[in-house]
Amino acid sequence: MKYHYFSDIKSLVLSSLFLFIFFIGSSFLSLDNQTKKPLFVVVVDAGHGGNDVGNECSDLKRFKQEKDLVLPVALQLGGYLENLLENVKVIYTRTEDRYVSLEDRAKIANEASADLFISIHANHNPIKSIHGSQVHIHNHDIKFSKIFAQKLLYQLSKRAKRKVLKIQTTADRGHNLFVLQNTKMPAVLVELGFMSNKNEEVYLNSEYGQTILASAIFRAVREYRGVVQ
Repeated sequence: MKYHYFSDIKSLVLSSLFLFIFFIGSSFLSLDNQTKKPLFVVVVDAGHGGNDVGNECSDLKRFKQEKDLVLPVALQLGGYLENLLENVKVIYTRTEDRYVSLEDRAKIANEASADLFISIHANHNPIKSIHGSQVHIHNHDIKFSKIFAQKLLYQLSKRAKRKVLKIQTTADRGHNLFVLQNTKMPAVLVELGFMSNKNEEVYLNSEYGQTILASAIFRAVREYRGVVQ
């Protein structure tokens, strides 16, 4: 009887210990699920494409047209977002040299219920001395577009070491930009630099420059996500 008594006690202790471990494990799993950030959807829009070349380069033998210059930056950015951040989904408006209408670009973002829209471009100006990165938003009343634009300019300045120009709104431009006006989430259009500036064109076409620019945009997204989630 004594043997059976202690055997029963041992079984009871082991059962209690098992249940304790099970509930503690479940609690940690539940806590982990609660603290895990929700899915964050980013639409990465490489400007132009196909028969729409965008701004033209100064020398086709040495440099790329705008449509071909911005695509690798967009793809690198998407890769950083997917590989270095958790619970991020990247949707591209294009991943190759093809034409996508402005209407379709906005439609892709809206149908995805994206959290952020980033359109990537390269600038041009008849005054060839002008250079620097620039960010466009629809207007200053769209709070989170402005917040992301500010973070983006900061990273372009600090990470990419680029001269940055002030944020441009519809009022500054004197006209709307379709993809900013017609997307339903925080949205920016970033001009990486001026193809019309000799030194900046070289930088924009270099693998180093494209990698640093993609990295700067990635860092801005990472910081922005920390604010909104």
